[in-house]
Amino acid sequence: MSSELHQLYFPLTIPHPERLERWRLLQSYSGVEVKRHKPVSAVTYRIRAPHPAAVGKRLAFAADLHYRDRAPDRERLAGILRILAEYRPGYLLLGGDLSADAVDMGCLPGMLKKLSSAAPVTLAVPGNWERGKSWIPMSLWASICRQGGVEFLCNQSWNDDVFYFYGCDDLALGAPQLPRRWSGDKTNVLLVHRPDTVIAMDVADSLRGVTLAVCGHTHGGQIRLPFIGPIYASSRYGCALSYGQFEREEFGTRMIVSSGISNQSLRWRFNCRREVVLIEFTA
Repeated sequence: MSSELHQLYFPLTIPHPERLERWRLLQSYSGVEVKRHKPVSAVTYRIRAPHPAAVGKRLAFAADLHYRDRAPDRERLAGILRILAEYRPGYLLLGGDLSADAVDMGCLPGMLKKLSSAAPVTLAVPGNWERGKSWIPMSLWASICRQGGVEFLCNQSWNDDVFYFYGCDDLALGAPQLPRRWSGDKTNVLLVHRPDTVIAMDVADSLRGVTLAVCGHTHGGQIRLPFIGPIYASSRYGCALSYGQFEREEFGTRMIVSSGISNQSLRWRFNCRREVVLIEFTA
């Protein structure tokens, strides 16, 4: 897949519709807490821990910063840092599209240092904006992240005594792969830029053992009409995966799709909050 043309709304063919049908949107808001702030809101999900060691652990997830170091970007960054300072997560996950464009890459290490200082562990994956700059190797993005105190995962894992995190490459312009096996005694978390990647990789038992997948990319549709929802989402599945919490019931896997922080293709949002996702594992 060499371009974003496959992501037009109302695609002529929907790839693997049977895979999409395996995932159901959880309509209930039990266990979900929304604190609306300007310019960035905090949305907390509580998920049952599969292992006792994960009980009480906190993750934070932020996607689609498209950072330019302009006044609105600095204001949103300050909002993110306020949320993280209050929540105090043990792990911060960044879901790709860190930069707005190649000319803005110079400001990334400084921005990432501020984010990584808010959590003991910070991990990131490439998005389509990183992958779309084919003249920039993934090794350079990894170097930029390291300068900012962030571990860059592109089809790679990071783990400690509690969690096994795996970061996937982007679907549209990269080559996403899953690990040969998931951990059997740790809580498995899949970090990926877009929900389409999760659907594409959902083959046979490839996701069995995954407790949580976190994604961004769709920006929640950016324009969400009252009682109707989004009218467009950057996905091969239209608006079906634009936002929310989904479940792969057979495996007990949750997928959270965030509306992200910034906006790029469209310069504004309507009825679509910017958010940091906060995840707490409960007994």
